Amino acid sequence: MDDLKSILAENLIKYRKAANLTQAELAEKINYSDKAVSKWERAAGMPDVDVLKQIADLFGVTVDDMLKKTDAPVKVKHKINLLTRTNVTICSVLLVWLVATAIFVFTKLIAPEIESMWLAFVYAVPASCIVLLVFNCIWGKTYLSIIIITGLIFSLAASIFVTVPFKNSWLLFIFCIPLELLNIIYFSLKIKNKEKPEKVFEKKENDTQS
Repeated sequence: MDDLKSILAENLIKYRKAANLTQAELAEKINYSDKAVSKWERAAGMPDVDVLKQIADLFGVTVDDMLKKTDAPVKVKHKINLLTRTNVTICSVLLVWLVATAIFVFTKLIAPEIESMWLAFVYAVPASCIVLLVFNCIWGKTYLSIIIITGLIFSLAASIFVTVPFKNSWLLFIFCIPLELLNIIYFSLKIKNKEKPEKVFEKKENDTQS
């Protein structure tokens, strides 16, 4: 059993590094804590079978590959490094602003009498937040979603505020407060729940040792 733990620990480190992931990033993807990943890589424990299958699928290999000792260089099928992620995200946000600029310019050329087309840039802000949120859900951090959604809530309220002015329109921002509280509570609970698998894992390990 100790040999199996050591083999898994060695392979886990190899595949994680080949995928350009930190322990925290790997833990984020499998909904575990980085403490659990660190324990596995120190051969101080092993993940459950279903978690091991999840890790293998993430690296595009089989469970047998994770448990088989080999000196050959490891390969990860789905390798997306941090620089690529950043570039894709930035380009996507810039595309939103390019569309906003195109709408503003061409409208001014075709119908210069329309004076409200500057609103295209106002709505580009919540649109950018939506793009950031999508990419953050794919490969980002949970806590960043709180920040992004906060920007989305208040920028959308501001966009409506300047677009459709009405009496007591400032109440829109009051409405944003409970939405922001729900945002913080939801993602705080989600982050906290990531620690639970670690506690369950330690309990199972202690029961096995007993």
